[in-house]
Amino acid sequence: MMTGNNADEGIRRRGPSVAAAAGAPPTAPPQPARPVGLSRLLVGILSTLTWMLFSSAVIILNKQLYAGGFAYPSTVTGAGQLFSALSGFLLAAVSGQRLRPPPGLRVFLRVLLPIAACTACSMYFGNMTYLYLSVSFIQILKAFTPAITLALCVAAGLERPSGRLLVAIAMIVGGTAGAVLVESGAPSFRLVGFMAFMASSLTEAARVVGAELLRDGSKYNTAESLVYIGGPTAALLLAIAAVWEWPEAVASAAYGKGFAMVARAPWTFITAPMVSALVNMSCFFAINATSSLTFKVAGCVKNVAVVAYGVVAHGDAITALQVAGYAVSVVGFTLYSQLKMAPLNDKPTSPSTNHKLTSAATKAADTGPPGMAAADHAAAGGSGGGRGGDSNKDPR
Repeated sequence: MMTGNNADEGIRRRGPSVAAAAGAPPTAPPQPARPVGLSRLLVGILSTLTWMLFSSAVIILNKQLYAGGFAYPSTVTGAGQLFSALSGFLLAAVSGQRLRPPPGLRVFLRVLLPIAACTACSMYFGNMTYLYLSVSFIQILKAFTPAITLALCVAAGLERPSGRLLVAIAMIVGGTAGAVLVESGAPSFRLVGFMAFMASSLTEAARVVGAELLRDGSKYNTAESLVYIGGPTAALLLAIAAVWEWPEAVASAAYGKGFAMVARAPWTFITAPMVSALVNMSCFFAINATSSLTFKVAGCVKNVAVVAYGVVAHGDAITALQVAGYAVSVVGFTLYSQLKMAPLNDKPTSPSTNHKLTSAATKAADTGPPGMAAADHAAAGGSGGGRGGDSNKDPR
């Protein structure tokens, strides 16, 4: 005589027809898995190409505004960040990411405001660079940013670099230094532009380190980062513009400059911040459909295209030595990115530091591919956010 459990076991072994006859609900046959690989690949390719197009367009459009006489980087970047913050609401609607209630005043003052301040400074100085240096040379300089970020991470105790990582950084520094030495002898070189670039890189590195040291345990998805960090960043930039730039822009309007340029061609000044918002959208889908390393390689390719554009469209002078130095920097950056995507080589001394070290390493790697201008880095989520709601993922 079979017990209840044995009878049930016998029904299951004899298959669904016997189970149905015994009154048990039939088990549905397994459904074949849908081939999502091809569709994901197509989404990744299209979104990455779209991001490359829009992020390059932001650099080119902003440079055209500055070259045309609208020399107000805080106004330009503030408008871009305002549109980027608004795009956070759109991203939340189309991606399924929900916006949680805004953080409290204590978290805002202690965590979000310092990060927004560093982001605003990085964007301001990064765009100020375009007033003095060529597009192509700036993209070459951008390869140096990861070295500065890593140095600050080491100084703050958030990173212990391995020997291979130091080799990669040495390649980045050596290649960039060679290009700078060649450019410094050219008539087009302006020291104030180079100092503005260094200030942009230092404040960007401070943002990465500060985000680790000040973190309160909260993780903001991409949409939340754009709204809760991008919004204050836009407010800071526009406040600076109201004090330092707008009086001159109003006064120079009588001579056809400043705000008179906006009145003559309003769509020209709306297009750049709108493209910044599109950078956010395409960046989100590109990062989620590809790997971080693939995204960084795409950034390198995009940067080479921007360098070529500067040479062809603006007549930027690039020597063979600069090309060689830049090539060394790109190889070093690629090696740097590969090492950052792998687990840390040195084991942390205590479990309590493991998460902080790993997170800092990821953020240092996600500072952005060479040539990401501060404007399109922040527009691409550089102020926070990332894949799957992880605040450690980026992509100026």
